[in-house]
Amino acid sequence: MIARRVAILCYLASLALIPWSLPAAADARADGERGIAEYRNGNLIDGMRLLESSAQAGYVPAQVTLAYILDQSENDAAAFHWYSEAARSNDPAALFGLGGMYAKGEGTAPDPARAGELIKRAAELDHVPAMRAYAYALEHGSLGFDHRYRSAAEWFRRAAEHGDPVSMRRLRDAYRLGQLGLPVDEREAEAWDAQMRRSAQP
Repeated sequence: MIARRVAILCYLASLALIPWSLPAAADARADGERGIAEYRNGNLIDGMRLLESSAQAGYVPAQVTLAYILDQSENDAAAFHWYSEAARSNDPAALFGLGGMYAKGEGTAPDPARAGELIKRAAELDHVPAMRAYAYALEHGSLGFDHRYRSAAEWFRRAAEHGDPVSMRRLRDAYRLGQLGLPVDEREAEAWDAQMRRSAQP
């Protein structure tokens, strides 16, 4: 992790020395896809150079990926900037990432209500981590939401139906213990337990 952060910092320092030119839309997409591939292959420096070029040209997947990398390396101001840019296009991953930054006060002042609004928008766009986070906020009355157990159960179910094992486990436990406004129902609990085991299989 430290080596990755050092590499990112070295890369960011080098940006001032690079004469950027904005590519056409097709080039931006190509650069973005290549940058994502390079990053996944562990070539961080070349990957970030391509992502930066593509993000500057407005390619949203590059903006989101770049924001995620910067967020993980704790370069909060830059991450907040790129999540904000991508969120303008209503990208669900960007909305969720930006919501997380508002929730934690990273790159901006903490604003739980704004975080909740962004995470809810991402959940409504079927972003699975956002569905789970929104369900959790409804269950615990956080991020500007009141306790709404039945709604929390519905969102845990939506996330579980999209394959989220954490939400499957929460539903299993809720049916076993009669939580989230759900009745005690061992058959339902066993069904979610079986689904969780199936989803864990390679």
